[in-house]
Amino acid sequence: MRLITKSDTSARRIAAVGMYDGVHAGHRFLLDYLRIEAKGRGLTPSVVTFSRHPLSLVRPLEAPSLLMSLEDRVGLLGESGADDVILLSFNESLRRMSAREFLSMLHRRFGIDALVLGFNNRFGHDGVEGLDHYRAIGQSIGVDVIQAPEYRGEGSPVSSSAIRRHLMAGRPAEAARMLGTPYTLRGKVVDGQHLGRTIGYPTANIQPVEPAALIPKTGVYAARVVTPDGVRRGAMVNIGYRPTVTDTSDSSRAISIEAHIFDFEGYIYDEEITLEFVDYLRPERRFESTGKLKSQLADDEKKIRRLLS
Repeated sequence: MRLITKSDTSARRIAAVGMYDGVHAGHRFLLDYLRIEAKGRGLTPSVVTFSRHPLSLVRPLEAPSLLMSLEDRVGLLGESGADDVILLSFNESLRRMSAREFLSMLHRRFGIDALVLGFNNRFGHDGVEGLDHYRAIGQSIGVDVIQAPEYRGEGSPVSSSAIRRHLMAGRPAEAARMLGTPYTLRGKVVDGQHLGRTIGYPTANIQPVEPAALIPKTGVYAARVVTPDGVRRGAMVNIGYRPTVTDTSDSSRAISIEAHIFDFEGYIYDEEITLEFVDYLRPERRFESTGKLKSQLADDEKKIRRLLS
């Protein structure tokens, strides 16, 4: 896979345009169709995507949290079938392009001779509606515009927005059906208060590598953790504010992501690990004592080990 960030006409290409946040099952279906069309036309299968979510410029307060980092998104697009990933900076100039201007730019700067439109896919500041209109614009420029079929597989209808809603509601299994894999959160292990160790449940405190990453609903999760040695291990993950051991009246307290990794001992501070969310166990709650918290954690661990087995 080649990452292209500036004008490149070294190949004639067929492309699909989108944010591709999460690279979910619907995206991969579209990329499969793209490769079929590319082979039949003798063109290079390519994806045009953006360095940031368009809403972060258009309506910043409505910009969604992201399902994956830019690095992970680009890598997964390559793994899913794109030979070339064309990365555009979504700026004011790009935002103001009409459909004709945008399509002409892709043709002229990146050698795109055909464009696959995903189901309900739209582009251009002028709000062009309908495949026939896009096709007419493309024909006048020299770009063949093709409509991809609708994805009707597992978890359909699929969208990045629906996946976010499932995760924010504590439904990681439903999100996984749409993604095709468990939702993952990659982060750096940072120093914490070491309170878990005092009750027999040491945790890795995670700081997401993507600042805009979606943090699932607060609570306790069954998860798997990929440690720096590449091994996938079972884990109990807590997302929240640790009400039993922190001052609940402090409005400035930050949300924490803590993973108790089963059957693991090792120094992983400043290392990156990946959390894979499997299922939601229970909401976070305040216990009267650390003893009662420890008893609940023991019960949680038993349930999670059974679930992961």
